[in-house]
Amino acid sequence: MGKRSGHIPNPATSQSDSHWVERIRAGDAKAFKQLFFSHSESLVNFAFRFVGDQDLAEDIVQEVFLRVWEHRSRLDPAKNIRTYLYTATRNQALNVLRHSDVERESAEVIARMGREVVSSEDQLEQHQIYQEVHRAIDQLPERCRVIFTMSRFDRLTYAEIAEILEISVKTVETQMGRALKSLRQDLSHLIHS
Repeated sequence: MGKRSGHIPNPATSQSDSHWVERIRAGDAKAFKQLFFSHSESLVNFAFRFVGDQDLAEDIVQEVFLRVWEHRSRLDPAKNIRTYLYTATRNQALNVLRHSDVERESAEVIARMGREVVSSEDQLEQHQIYQEVHRAIDQLPERCRVIFTMSRFDRLTYAEIAEILEISVKTVETQMGRALKSLRQDLSHLIHS
């Protein structure tokens, strides 16, 4: 499926994250740097989905990490730092949106992110498939689309998505079911062709 090493968290990452939090609390700048490089790229992609601007998404993530460092003594090693970072990024992105007129262009993001998912020898056909896939995802209701992309592209668990979006796991399951059903219907001609 084209997983890039270093960008998709695994159980070992959670343990090392907890270790990093301990070291960051003690003022270890190297551990902070490791945490930043381990999570910043996926957080920027996540923020981009809200604000539709790469530079702004990078600024948001830098602001999140700056606050983590400034308030490092308050970090709880027992809590999932990845969930904390996604929640903080989401909140910061929403704050930025409240104070600006930035337009979201999530379809282009999905198209870029979907390049690893869909492959075809014919470039024109490939481009048309990208277009149809990202159009189908973009037409999902807002909540469905956000949950789908968090699950499929950020590889977050349903429990992490529920915590970040402050909804129940059951709601995440329901929305994912709706998203998958809708995408199957909209893209059935690609599946059967």
